[in-house]
Amino acid sequence: MPNLTAAILHFARVSPEAPALIDDGGTLSYGALAERIRGTAAHLCSLGLRPGDRVGLVLRDTAAHVAALLGICHFGGVAAPLDWRAKAAENSAFLAGLTPAALLVEPGAAPLGSCPNLPLDADWHAAVAAAPAADYPTGWQDPFVISATSGSTGRPKFILMTHAQYYFAITGMFELLGLAGRHRFLCTLPLYYSGGRNSCIAHLLRGDCVVLYPSLFTAEEYVGVATRRQITVAGLVPSMVRQLLAAPGPEPLLPGLATLFCTGAPLHAEEKRRAARKLSPQFHERYGTAETLAISILRPGDFATRADSVGQPHSLAEITIADEHDQPLPTGATGRLRYRGPGLGTPLHDIAENPNFRGGFYYPGEIARLDSAGYIFLQGRSSDVIMRSGAKIFPAEIEAVLAEHPAVAESAVLGHPGQDAEEIVVAFVVPRGNLAAATLLAHCRARLTPHKVPRQIHIVPEVPKNTAGKIDKRKLAASLQT
Repeated sequence: MPNLTAAILHFARVSPEAPALIDDGGTLSYGALAERIRGTAAHLCSLGLRPGDRVGLVLRDTAAHVAALLGICHFGGVAAPLDWRAKAAENSAFLAGLTPAALLVEPGAAPLGSCPNLPLDADWHAAVAAAPAADYPTGWQDPFVISATSGSTGRPKFILMTHAQYYFAITGMFELLGLAGRHRFLCTLPLYYSGGRNSCIAHLLRGDCVVLYPSLFTAEEYVGVATRRQITVAGLVPSMVRQLLAAPGPEPLLPGLATLFCTGAPLHAEEKRRAARKLSPQFHERYGTAETLAISILRPGDFATRADSVGQPHSLAEITIADEHDQPLPTGATGRLRYRGPGLGTPLHDIAENPNFRGGFYYPGEIARLDSAGYIFLQGRSSDVIMRSGAKIFPAEIEAVLAEHPAVAESAVLGHPGQDAEEIVVAFVVPRGNLAAATLLAHCRARLTPHKVPRQIHIVPEVPKNTAGKIDKRKLAASLQT
């Protein structure tokens, strides 16, 4: 029985010389990728691994990583990518919940966990090349991949997707992007991160060429790579968008793209409009989660009237807004966003350990509203809501006001206990050039009701981010304790 890798093996039969993956090591064709997939599956089985076994990947963002992941899934194993940049203690916490049968690691890496560590060295590649291809009794309902995230609390969360769930989720992504023909996708997001991994695999499933490039770079370097590699589709996270918006050069910087999308966290309305002018007229914003993959997309034609939205969902996504008792709310009401559809993953462990799954729906933790056309307007995360004088304050609203100031490059807003036992609003701001906190305070007072105005504004050279490029508000909160 086939599984998700069947589509990639199909392209290897009909277009064996077509480029599949490009990294610093060169180009891997679809024919060569298929051989790697089959060889990896056979080699792992020869080592005693069986369908259903979990295999962790602590690997750099290379073609070898992608081939290994697909090889695991080809024989019915379950891939579990982890961040190779993370400290051993952090990955050990994930491994305790994953209990993998083996780990694929970089040559020379320090041993991790209690299971066998298999380095992808010269011996590994020779064994993969020599392994005889075989057929495996796999199917669409078998588990495919486990996404491991730290979540908003810092405790590891694990989401399992079957081959069928993943394919339905990818189908929604295809619908949202609306691409025709073959493309060249620039993948700069880490492969352990669901946004990077899912986009990479999605483009392989449609026969595209994926160019893998390290995630740490300058704006000028990004433009150069996109131009030199003749990229037609690319994905960014907000921090990367802001780097490019500040870069010198003609407008647009990336005129040859069919689609440029931002994912990972919402941009502010004015940032989206600027990105459409400065970066590409085909700039889109994509919203999704590790549990669902892409949910919605905001297209350039929507920026004039709905730039504060994250767009409309794909046709397989059932999106509703519920109150605190999980009852549906009418159109236009603000409440808890929830999702249901065939592309929804499931918690790896007891569902009671993940309260975001209930009643057949997944609650991503967003406070939102829907308009009559189904556009999703995110108000903020429920865990980030600041309570002040009995009112709810959404950090995203204050961050959007700060972003309107021309000297603000980036900001993050959070709540912190004040002397009166209520939360105060604290803002961290990365400036462009010289910027005084008093100037920003006056800017906020002119645009916000008094209880929303930050009590503290910290001008900082940068805000901490995780390796996926998202702002780490836990670290910012911890800095207020010192």
